[in-house]
Amino acid sequence: MTRWTADHIPIRVPPIPGEGLDSWLEALARRLAVTATELLRFMGMPTARPRLMVRQLTAFENEVIVRRTGVDARTLTAMTLWPWNGSVVTIDPETRMMGRPPAWRHYGTDTRLCPTCLEEDHGRWQLTWRLPWSFACTRHGLLLLDRCPGCLYSPVVNRPNRTRPARPGTCLYGVGTGKAVRCGYELTRAPAVALPGGGAVLAAQREVDRVLLGADRGTDSALARGQELYVLARHALRAVHTDLPTAPAAVHGVLAECGGTLPALAKRQEANDAHNVAIGTALAAIASQDHHPARDEVFTWLLASGRRQRGPKTNLTASAGQWSLAGPKVAARVLADMDPELGLMSRVRYGSATTAPAMPTLPRTQVLRRAAGTPAMLWPTWTMQLLPADATRADFLPGFRRTCASMLLLTGSNAYDFKTASALLGNNSVQTSNRKAFDAVMGGQDPTRLAAALASLARALDDYPSPIDYERRRATFSQSTIDFDIGAYAQLCRTQGLRVTPRQVHRLRHHLLHLLLGAHPGAASRAPSWYAEFHYQLPADTREFLHLQAAANLARHHIAEPVHWEPPTHWLDGSHWPGVTPREIDQERFAELMAAGRAAPEAADLLGIGEDHLRLHTEATATTALRPDPPRSRHRTHIPRQGPLAPDRLRELYEEQGLTQREIAALAKCSATTIRAALDEANIPVRDGYPSLNIEGITTREWLENEYVHKLRNSPDIGRELGISARTVLTMIARLGIPRHPTSYYSSPFAHLDVVLSPAMRSVSLTKNCVQRLRRIVQLPGHRNIAAAARALGIDHGSLHNQLNRTERSIGFTVIKRVSPLALTERGSDFVSEARKLLELLDKNNP
Repeated sequence: MTRWTADHIPIRVPPIPGEGLDSWLEALARRLAVTATELLRFMGMPTARPRLMVRQLTAFENEVIVRRTGVDARTLTAMTLWPWNGSVVTIDPETRMMGRPPAWRHYGTDTRLCPTCLEEDHGRWQLTWRLPWSFACTRHGLLLLDRCPGCLYSPVVNRPNRTRPARPGTCLYGVGTGKAVRCGYELTRAPAVALPGGGAVLAAQREVDRVLLGADRGTDSALARGQELYVLARHALRAVHTDLPTAPAAVHGVLAECGGTLPALAKRQEANDAHNVAIGTALAAIASQDHHPARDEVFTWLLASGRRQRGPKTNLTASAGQWSLAGPKVAARVLADMDPELGLMSRVRYGSATTAPAMPTLPRTQVLRRAAGTPAMLWPTWTMQLLPADATRADFLPGFRRTCASMLLLTGSNAYDFKTASALLGNNSVQTSNRKAFDAVMGGQDPTRLAAALASLARALDDYPSPIDYERRRATFSQSTIDFDIGAYAQLCRTQGLRVTPRQVHRLRHHLLHLLLGAHPGAASRAPSWYAEFHYQLPADTREFLHLQAAANLARHHIAEPVHWEPPTHWLDGSHWPGVTPREIDQERFAELMAAGRAAPEAADLLGIGEDHLRLHTEATATTALRPDPPRSRHRTHIPRQGPLAPDRLRELYEEQGLTQREIAALAKCSATTIRAALDEANIPVRDGYPSLNIEGITTREWLENEYVHKLRNSPDIGRELGISARTVLTMIARLGIPRHPTSYYSSPFAHLDVVLSPAMRSVSLTKNCVQRLRRIVQLPGHRNIAAAARALGIDHGSLHNQLNRTERSIGFTVIKRVSPLALTERGSDFVSEARKLLELLDKNNP
C-alpha cells in the first residue's frame, strides 16, 4: 500500500481531456472525501483560491501541485485560461484579475455548461465553457446554458467555506440568508436547446474552435478573423431586433435553430449570453464566408439595417470607420456599397469605385513620396484618357489636370485634405480655383470611372515609383533660375531665317520650364492664351533644342533623371477610361495630318477625337504640326522687282555689301516695309536688327552678366551707372547672349549686397515693392489671423492678403499656415529667416 507522505498524495485522479483546473481539484477532493479548501490546506497552500488558479498558476502553486499529485507542469498549464490570454481572454499577470476581453463581455469569471457533457463526465467541467466564444456543444449538439434553471445565477465550479464535499453536477451557488445554503439543482437534468447537426450555429462553433480557440489562436490571421466575426455579430444582433421583417431566410433559419426566440436585449453595453453569441456569430460567419450561398443577401441586409439606423444626417465616413473595425475585407464591401453616396474626394480617398476599396492607412511620409513623384499637372496621356470624350469648357483643361494630380495624393491616406494636398504640388491657385475648372470640364459627367482610375493610379505609383523627383525640380527651377542658351538659339534662328525676338524667347523659356516641371509655371487653372497654338506648331528642330536645353539644366544641377516620363497606361485596363486612349487613334493618319500642317480642329475632326485630346496626344508623343508657309506679303505685285529690288541685286546689297533695310529703302526710294517684303519673296534670311555697338568701350561681358544675371539689377539701373540708355543695355545683353530677365523693370533691392539669394528669394526680389512685402510677411507669425495682423501693422487687410498671396505664388510654396495663430510652414520658416537677414543687411547698409 502506498503511504501518505508530506510530499505525495498516493490516490490519483487523472484530469479528463479539456477539463479546467478548478474542476479537477474538486474531483480530487471528492475522491479524498474532503472539500477543495481542505485539500489545498493539506497541500500547504491555505490561501490559494481555485477561481484564481484556473486563470493562471503561480510558480509556487505549480511546483506544489506537481510535487504532491505527480501531474506534470505542461498539463497543469493547459488546464488554465493562461494559454488564451491576449487572444480570447485578458488576464493581469500580477493580480490574476480578468479584464475586458477582445470580444464580447463574457470575461471568463463565470462558466457556461452543457448538461449532457456534465452528466457523462460525472460532474467534470470543461475549461472552454468559460471562454466568450463558446456558445454550443459540438459533441452533443446543444446550446450551452448560462444560468442554473433553479436559482437563475451563473453556475460555479468551486465554492469556498463548505463543510462537506459537494455532489457532482449540482449547483453550488449560495442562496438564502447569508447564502449559507447551496442551490443544489441537478444541472445534469437542465433543459437545453438542441441544435441541428448541419445547421449554421454548430458550423460557426466548429470554425471558432478551429480558428480562434485552436492551436493557431494567437496568430495575426486568427485575431483578425475574431475581430471580423465580432463586429459583424454585433451589427447582426442589432439588425435582428430592428429589421427582422426584412431579414432574409438565412436569418430566420438561425433564429429557428436557437429555439425560435429573439435573443435578449442587453441592459447595459452589449448582450453576451450564449444565445446572443450563437445567433450573432452564426450570422457573422454566413455574411463573411466567401462560398456561403446566403453570404451576399445577409451582408446586404446588415448594410441596409445600418443605413436605417444611422439616419440621413450621419457622417458616411464615420459610419464606414465603424465597419472598418471588422477588417479590410468587410471595410472593402462596405465602402463599395457606400460608393454612390460618397463625394468625389472621398471616392478617390477610399478607392470605393475600384475593385479593392480600403480605409485610408498610409502614413504622411508615403503621401510625401507620392507627391515628389507627381507633377503639378497630370501627365498628358493619362489626362487624355480621363478627360471625357464630350467634355466642354476645355479652356479650363490645365485646372482639370491640376485637380486630378492633387487628388492622387488623397488615395489611401487621411493625412491631407484637398487644399493641403494641392499645396504639396504647388497647386495653390487663389484667383482661379482649379476645382472650379475641374467642375467646368466635367460638366455634370459621371465621375465614377475617373475616381476609379485616379485611385488605381495612385496605388500603382506606390508600387512603381516615378524616376523623376518633381519636388526637387519645383524647388530648383523657376523663370529666374533656368538657363536658356540665347546664343545657341540665335544660331538656330539664323539657320531658319528667323529673328530672335524677346516675345519668342519668353515663350520658349515658358515651354522649357514646362518640360522640366511637367506643368505650366505658376498655379493658374488656365494656360497663357498663346500657348496651345504655340506648342501645336513648334518646329521639330526647336522642340529638339528645348529638350537639349532641359537636359543641360538637369545636368548643371547634377540631376540624373530623364527630361520627361509618365506612367505606362497598361497599369490599368481599358474599362476605367472615360476619355480617349492612344490605341484608339490611327497613328499613321495622325502622323500624316501633322506632317501636312493641318490645324488642330480640322485634324481632330478627321481623327474622330476631341481637339483637346489631340493636343494632349501631341504633348505626350512630342509631335507637333508642321508650321504652314507664311502668307505672301500683301504688297507683292505681279510686276517683277527691278533695280535694287531685283532678287540678285537685293541679295548683293543686303548680304555681300551688308547694307541695312533702311539703307536699301533709301537707295530704292521706297519704304522699309517694301524692302522686308522683297526679302521674303527672294527667300533671303533677315539679319538681327541690332545696331553696331562698341561694347568694349563701355563695359565687359563678365561685369554685365554679374550685375544683370547674378545681382538681378535691371537695365535702367545698370544704364544709369554706365551713362547709357536702358535700351542700349538690353542691346548689349542680346549681343553678348546673356539670358534676359522675365521682366527688366524691377531691380533687385539686394543687388549691392554681397549675398547669394535662394531661388525663392531671387524670384521675389524681382517683384514690385519687394522690401515692403518682406517687412510685412516676417511680422505675420503669431497674429490671430491676417485681419488682426493688418490692424496691428496699420495697413489694409485686402492689401496685406494680396501681397502674401502674390508672394507665395511667385515662389511656388506656402509661407504662412492659415491657422490661428498664424504659423510658418517648414519651407516658409527658411524663407522668413533669409528675409530677416537680408532686411537687417539692407538696413545696416542704408542707415
